[in-house]
Amino acid sequence: MLLYEINARLNGQRFAEITDAQLSRYAALGFDALWLMGVWAIGPEGVAMSKRYAPDFVGSPYAISDYQFNPELGDEADFGALRARARRHGLRLILDFIPNHFARDTPLIMTRPELFMHSNPEWRDEYGDDYYWHPSGRRLAHGKDPHFAGWNDTVQLDYTVAATRAYMRDALVRLATLCDGVRCDMAMLVLREQIHRQWYPRLPREVFDRVMPGEFWDEAITAAKRVNPDFTLIAEAYWDTELYLIGLGFDYAYDKRLLDCLVAQNAPFAVVERLRSVSEIFLKRTMRFVENHDEERAAARLSPLANRRAAALVCLLPGAALIHQGQMEGMTERIPVQRVWPLRHQEPDAALQSYFESLLQIARQPIFREGGYSPAESNVPRAVSFWRAYGTRVELILIPIGEEPASLPAAPCVTLPPPEYRADPRSARLPGLPERQLPVTAHSDCWQLDATMLAASLNKSPFARIVFDAQG
Repeated sequence: MLLYEINARLNGQRFAEITDAQLSRYAALGFDALWLMGVWAIGPEGVAMSKRYAPDFVGSPYAISDYQFNPELGDEADFGALRARARRHGLRLILDFIPNHFARDTPLIMTRPELFMHSNPEWRDEYGDDYYWHPSGRRLAHGKDPHFAGWNDTVQLDYTVAATRAYMRDALVRLATLCDGVRCDMAMLVLREQIHRQWYPRLPREVFDRVMPGEFWDEAITAAKRVNPDFTLIAEAYWDTELYLIGLGFDYAYDKRLLDCLVAQNAPFAVVERLRSVSEIFLKRTMRFVENHDEERAAARLSPLANRRAAALVCLLPGAALIHQGQMEGMTERIPVQRVWPLRHQEPDAALQSYFESLLQIARQPIFREGGYSPAESNVPRAVSFWRAYGTRVELILIPIGEEPASLPAAPCVTLPPPEYRADPRSARLPGLPERQLPVTAHSDCWQLDATMLAASLNKSPFARIVFDAQG
């Protein structure tokens, strides 16, 4: 899956103003879906609070009043019309689902106060900045990641309350009829273990198990898939919760650890070790990225060569790849979600755009979308290598990691492909116009690649593809 993230509020473009030419371009690039980040209406208190930090801030799109569209973007009919046009271009539309909290001034506090986390020192230690007094006289908790202070523009939901789980389940089911999928913000925060540890540490386990007997996601995803079996659910996930969330029904979960490896000081070693430690199943069910709205811009934190190599790795591994608005153009300004206009103008990087256009055309091929995967080991320093296979085609991908120029040994070798791939070493070639045959010497435990031709390939491109035919 190739997903393109668009900040829906950026530059003030309404749903109806997204043109067919734009949709056509996204489809032509190879994207399967567009994630319209930040479409929901937000509370006025959040807008006012954000302006204390910067006068041009207009509130966080993750402090929402409820699941109604931001009127500055359009209404449900406008979105439905956009979705119909996107479908004609073969594109699906992904929206945000924010399970942990609502805006601190959501009307739901008055109409459904039981949904929210009220102050209760009997069950937890409470710190002043993590709570606030609502005008109704209730002392409520802010939404919170346990490692940071509470998000002061939000109010925390209480998932030990059956009515809360039912309300949020029904909200997700409604979204399953409205759009093609959701990216679930901080999905691990509403897991049972997390809720018990953070919000009810003094509640006896047997009591907690009675009030929250099962995982919310298991019930909610089952209900959503019942009304829309093709509904795609993506978990923003950290703390090694990815596989657990996938087991609860998510189609994909974030693989943030790969990004951490790509930007680490010892990136080549870290990336190689990371890929050695995960399974093909993990790769196929996770989503990788070099940047998104929460992260620093790739072009700002990586050298041009390291950036291109990282993008290739993200796009050519199994699973899902996320490309962020402005990433292909080499934008370096990270725009906070509270801001809807960049602070400065930056001309697009035409060379980087051209690279991404070529890379995405490769990534959309069946061998990378649906093909098999097997890790490979090579003696090429600071490089990742792996096999992909589909039908009668097998490819070896070799990607140096980091900003150092590719360095090849005199006799570059790679471990053998899996026997079931039936790759014929005599058919090895470097793709291009024209394709060039690549001499390969087959040994019992490895294949030796022609060093001169491989070096020439890596001098022209941030990564190397070597194509083989499968023997009949």
